[in-house]
This record gives sequence, C-alpha cells and structure tokens, in this order.
Amino acid sequence: MYYSFTNFNPLYPDFNWIGIDNYKKLASDAEFGHAIYVTCLIAFIVTLASNGLGLLSALLVNFKGWVYNASRTVFFTPQVLSPVIVGFIWSIILTDEGVLNKLLGYIGLGGTSWLANTSVVVYSIIAVIVWQSMGFCTVVFLATLQSIPSDLYEAAKIDGCNRWQKFKHITFPLLAPGITINTVMLLISSFKVFDHVVVLTNGGPGTTTETISLKIINMGFNENQMGYASSMAVVLFLLIGIISVVVVTLLKRREVEY
Repeated sequence: MYYSFTNFNPLYPDFNWIGIDNYKKLASDAEFGHAIYVTCLIAFIVTLASNGLGLLSALLVNFKGWVYNASRTVFFTPQVLSPVIVGFIWSIILTDEGVLNKLLGYIGLGGTSWLANTSVVVYSIIAVIVWQSMGFCTVVFLATLQSIPSDLYEAAKIDGCNRWQKFKHITFPLLAPGITINTVMLLISSFKVFDHVVVLTNGGPGTTTETISLKIINMGFNENQMGYASSMAVVLFLLIGIISVVVVTLLKRREVEY
C-alpha cells in the first residue's frame, strides 16, 4: 500500500512520495483498462461455466457405489494438478499441429490457431481454466447433494412430483450453499489468474490476454516501476474484496434451511 504512493524503482535506492499520481495514471491507462476487461471476462465466464458443468457432472454421478467414487476421483484430478502443468499440457494440445486440430481435421472441420488467433485465444484460456476448476465444483456440489435429506424427496414423490419438480423445488434451492462456495472461490481465483496465461500465451498476441496479475508482474519486474505496479495491486485487492462481499451478500440471501 505504501509503495503505491511512491515512484519506487528497485534500480534506484532513492524514491519520493508522489501522492495519488499513480492512481491518476491508472485512470487513463488504456492497457490497464484492457487488463481489467480481460480479467473480468475470464472471471465471469469461468464462474458460470464451471458452476454449470460442475453441477451437471455432480448430478450425473450422484449415486453410491464404486462408480460414484471413481467418477469423483476422475473429475477432481485436474484440480490437484499445478496450473503450470495444466498450461503446459494444453499448450501442446492447442498448437497448430496439436491434438485438437488433428481431431477436428478427422471429422472434416478446419482447425485454427487457438493460442495465436486474437478472436479465440481468450476463450481458449477460459476453456483450460474451466477444465481444471470444474472438478472442484463437482466435489462441492456432490457433498451438498449428499447432505440433502432423502425424506424430502420421498415426501415429494408421495405428492406426485416429477424429477424436474423435485430438482426445482428441493435440489436447486438446497444447493445454494454449494453455489455460494463455488462462486466466491472461482471469482477470487479467476481475478488472480496468472499461471495459465503465462504458460499458454504470456499475455499475447500483443496484450490480448494480459490479465491484471500479469500486468502487475510485467510493470514491476520487467519495467521496474514497482510503485506503479503496487497501485495496480491495490486496485486488484479492492476489486476482489468488493466483488466478494457483494456476491456473498447476494447469494446468502437465497440460501434456505431445512
């Protein structure tokens, strides 16, 4: 926080207090504005897609036995991998001569430069993050589903409710705690996303996929403008804090008890 109000440069021992000049500069910094846009886009889509796919996969494997345990392990495995490992694996898959383009060629569809085409590269990164984070959502939703009393479903069956009605009036409302946990965790991790982007594109082409975290690192360590980078970090911290509080407040309101 202190350094964000200075012109601190690690190459020079002396630095001065410059007040809010760094924040004034941020307000007119188009590249930082683009980094905010990219970060928010990633966070929004990753949160929605991971929650949706996680819920779907949880519903599909929500039964007892070895299939339940095996499926839970399969879905959660990507989550325990390092983002660097995941990024490296997918950087091979998504190359022009990679597995994905070859599979598309086999079925008569043309491939593309997934990590070089500016119109799809951000969505390629999003897909990789969703693939890794979906397992976490699946496990959280499975735990929530397993905690719902079976008596509620039996009572609904006696009342003549079909599967959709059971899901709409029992399952989905009681999944609210799981939705809250997943949404908050995904938003926080997505706003801090760094590893996937560095390994897959390093912010390129140009600055197309540069996120706030990557912008902070580039500004602080590559351009040695630590004071300016610190102001970006403060903005990121406030952004995550405000959004987290708002999201938790809104989602907590729809949680129900049984």
